[in-house]
Amino acid sequence: MASLFKKLFLILFFLLIVISLTVFVNPKLSDRIGADSPIKIKKQPETTKLVFVGDMMLDRGVKSSVINNLNGSYLSLFDYTKETLSGADILFGNLEGPISDKGNNVGSKYSFRMSPEVFPALKETGFDVLSFANNHVGDWNVSAFTDTLERASSTEIIITGAGKTKAKASKVSIIEKNGTKFGFLAFSDVGPVWIKAGESSPGILLLADPSLSQIISEAKIEVDVLIVSIHWGDEYKEYNERQQEYAHKIIDSGADLIIGHHPHVIQGTEKYKDGLIFYSLGNFIFDQKFSEETMEAGVVEIAYEGKTPIKTTFYTWKLNSFFQPEKIIQEVAI
Repeated sequence: MASLFKKLFLILFFLLIVISLTVFVNPKLSDRIGADSPIKIKKQPETTKLVFVGDMMLDRGVKSSVINNLNGSYLSLFDYTKETLSGADILFGNLEGPISDKGNNVGSKYSFRMSPEVFPALKETGFDVLSFANNHVGDWNVSAFTDTLERASSTEIIITGAGKTKAKASKVSIIEKNGTKFGFLAFSDVGPVWIKAGESSPGILLLADPSLSQIISEAKIEVDVLIVSIHWGDEYKEYNERQQEYAHKIIDSGADLIIGHHPHVIQGTEKYKDGLIFYSLGNFIFDQKFSEETMEAGVVEIAYEGKTPIKTTFYTWKLNSFFQPEKIIQEVAI
């Protein structure tokens, strides 16, 4: 019996020596003895937030309101929305007319020309991209148009849909965020035809351009997400068949998202294939007090992981008597 105990003791002693030597030779083993296996934490993908607003016209009644009610500060127009807008990684809107002190009034029934003070206010608010393809860009002739392009450049705000030549107007504007390339194009379906961009002349892109699909498909090659802004439709009405036909054509050509404006009211939303269409966001800042619909502003917020939209929200803001978007009256997940 004593011999058996002696043998067991020797075996245990031998095993203890072997384990000790193993740990000595490989110290990392001691870290694993009695410990759980290390947990690999998967890095969460970066989220990029894009925010889109509709028509911005800071002249006429809006200018008077700024002077008389807001101490001359165009920045104050964004007092209630600055938290929402400043939270965007990319902020987009439609600039409804030139920002300039140059040019002469071409004599249209409604002619807009905004103060040069507007650009710094838009920049401080956080705007990154502005569509300048709409029916009011030529209200104060070509000199005000080109002056707007130059002022935007010096303010470091991207203008899309317009340029000093057609080649420049057709070039997709690209902003890269978190490794994803977002591209912007803009077109007008309501003129003015006389200021369409030419081979060597400044102007805008028209929706009826025969090379529409080519412009879009070539732009898509350069980016991960392609956003197309369009000035179109009938004022104060729902979207029409022409808008829908063009929207589908644009998505088929490679666009991922369409942002519409011009009707001065919010129009419907449509999911088509892998694309999303907002036919009109209505007025964001405009002096049209004559109806509730023209005093409502659509704001779209989309969160992307890479090139995939993971959350889309449509907010309806109510403009107050000073033409400030003041409060959210509706929030809808798309």
